[in-house]
Amino acid sequence: MSPETLIRGTGVFPDVGVGRVVLLNNNHAIREMVPFYCALDQDIQKEVDRFLQAVEITKQEIEDLKKSMSQRLSASHLAIFDAHLLVLEDALLMNKTTEHIKKHRHNAEYAFNTIMNDLLKQFSDIDDTYLKEKSEDLHDISRRVIHNLMHTDKLKEIDTITVTEPTVLVAQVIHPSDLKLLSDPNIVGIATDLGGKTTHTAIIAKALELPAVVGLHDVTKRANDGEMMIVDGAEGQVLIRPTEKEINQYGKKHKMRVQRMGELELLSDLKPVTLDGVPVSFLANIELQEEVEKARFFNAEGIGLYRSEFIFLTVAPSLPTEAQHFTLYKSLVEKVKGEIVIRTLDLGGEKFFHEVLETFSQKNPVLGLRAVRFCMKRQDIFRTQLRAILRASALSDRIRLMFPLISGVDELKSVLDFLETVKSELDSEKISYNHELKTGIMIEVPSAAAIPDLLARYVDFFSIGTNDLIQYFLAIDRTNDEVNYLYQPLHPGLIRLLRNIFQSAEEHDVRVSVCGEMAGNPMFTILLLGLGLREFSMTPSSIPVIKKIVTSVNTDVCKRIASAALKMDSSEEIEAYIAKENRKVVPKFEHILKSLL
Repeated sequence: MSPETLIRGTGVFPDVGVGRVVLLNNNHAIREMVPFYCALDQDIQKEVDRFLQAVEITKQEIEDLKKSMSQRLSASHLAIFDAHLLVLEDALLMNKTTEHIKKHRHNAEYAFNTIMNDLLKQFSDIDDTYLKEKSEDLHDISRRVIHNLMHTDKLKEIDTITVTEPTVLVAQVIHPSDLKLLSDPNIVGIATDLGGKTTHTAIIAKALELPAVVGLHDVTKRANDGEMMIVDGAEGQVLIRPTEKEINQYGKKHKMRVQRMGELELLSDLKPVTLDGVPVSFLANIELQEEVEKARFFNAEGIGLYRSEFIFLTVAPSLPTEAQHFTLYKSLVEKVKGEIVIRTLDLGGEKFFHEVLETFSQKNPVLGLRAVRFCMKRQDIFRTQLRAILRASALSDRIRLMFPLISGVDELKSVLDFLETVKSELDSEKISYNHELKTGIMIEVPSAAAIPDLLARYVDFFSIGTNDLIQYFLAIDRTNDEVNYLYQPLHPGLIRLLRNIFQSAEEHDVRVSVCGEMAGNPMFTILLLGLGLREFSMTPSSIPVIKKIVTSVNTDVCKRIASAALKMDSSEEIEAYIAKENRKVVPKFEHILKSLL
């Protein structure tokens, strides 16, 4: 037997799966075997009819698969199949294929393969990681249609696989057409050569809570059917042919995670007040419908940040309709008891479909046409989303509307003016909405962070996005290994900036929350409390940890700590001081870090 092999990739769901390998032969080899011949004149219409019939068969297969997965996946995830159906209903794609058949007299398989290859090349030429990953969907659609044209059973392989013991599914990529197998309870992990965090493999693995590692490059070549494999979604690695000792170690790691979830559930029941009786709110950041259940599990008081981008990513390269938006927000209202802060579209540049957003690739998309900047340029897209949010607000006064990447008063006033225009349109159409809808902004641009007193005149709440604010404020790309050591959440300038925002918000009676990573990091909790934060919004599973700290401290002590930190002149000094104070004022702080993080 070959020695054990460790391969690193991108972890998706942070759990461990141990099982025997089943190699799924779902690569694109079929595309290399597409037959080619020229049809006789009298057979050209026959080729067109064969193509159209294969498309209809493929549509039915997708509908059947969607129905089979409806009990396991939410509507947002089932939209993956709707996106595939939209491709097959695309008149341009269908017409190009039939025209190719008629013009060149090529057989249907070859004609469709040629058109799809051209489309896939367009995707590969786009300098956009997300769009390159979306090409997997086109491969899957193409594969299905060609299989149906060739009357092959290769595509049905997924239906013939049966697993009777813990199994790790290993493949080049998990296509949506392969998802049915993932419903088997014996599937304990996924490992793929291709993919990233935005691929359907990753999204569905998270939804099904399956340990998964994607982007392993050559795992299909290095693993064999029947071998043992460990999938560590937390560390983003797989171990092929592990020893018995390693199997036992990782088995314990899985059990520890199950135990940790139980501990977190107990902490979730804590009453959210400090020792001196100051109430603190704990909200959840979510982007997938399934995370609503996690927010409820960890007793989040509401949704402090709903990232609305997922619906755009799900249907790309198409755009979501107003009805699709409304259905999504209506579902949130039905599932969430507390308030729901919906952030408008925050995509652009490298994150979205260039041919929808722009006809060119931006050199610096993070600082380019994105978020409200893009929305105000493409008001057709913005209007659709705002109409749906306003309509949903008629269902509940708990909905809040938040605009990202606001840089100043002029920009904010333009956005609010456009919102009023959309409201007027709904009024003229006699469509109901909440006329008292609360609006807010993300504070993540330094220019906005410098004028909270001016911005407070126009909105009801602030939400501080510390992730972007820190990197913009310090001019640091936190994804750049050469300079990420300068990414300092405890930089003296940033702490003073946060204090000023909290003070301005209090003076102008504007609510303020922090929804960036600082909110869910226990190292910063007492400092944020001392600076004046009373509303934390974070990943649902972080809530119990932060709540434990908040309920263990006195706000006067936290204010003293913050006051001392504000007088220090380096992030290193502040970091050492906060670490010492955490151990001093938070009971069993080290235990909290070790057992719950």
